[in-house]
Amino acid sequence: MAHTIDEDTKKIVKAIVHGDQKRQSRRRAGKHTDFDRKAAEAIKAAKKELPLEGTDPEVRRHIIDKLYTSLLYNTPWELLGETYCCRRLFYEYRKEFCYLIAVHMEIIEPEGDSRQQAPGK
Repeated sequence: MAHTIDEDTKKIVKAIVHGDQKRQSRRRAGKHTDFDRKAAEAIKAAKKELPLEGTDPEVRRHIIDKLYTSLLYNTPWELLGETYCCRRLFYEYRKEFCYLIAVHMEIIEPEGDSRQQAPGK
């Protein structure tokens, strides 16, 4: 893990997740936009790609649900109940989750991406 994400990007990603339920309502009503679709796909991809090595699938799903809930309702770790991980690790996972959403929304380039390197290198 250990990807970096700046404060502005973090705020944008939190706003994207925070508005996810409204986008789901619009989708059910048939009034979703390309942005709604892209945001839903980015969140889904981030949930799928989040590296939680060595965790049972049920535990993984639980942790990801808690990460999503934390961002959706701006709820701190202390108020989430059982998260199956310590506070420090939870926030590392959340940072990585935000990073993956930002990458899939094309807000930032993936770290280590060859497109970031200078030509000829």
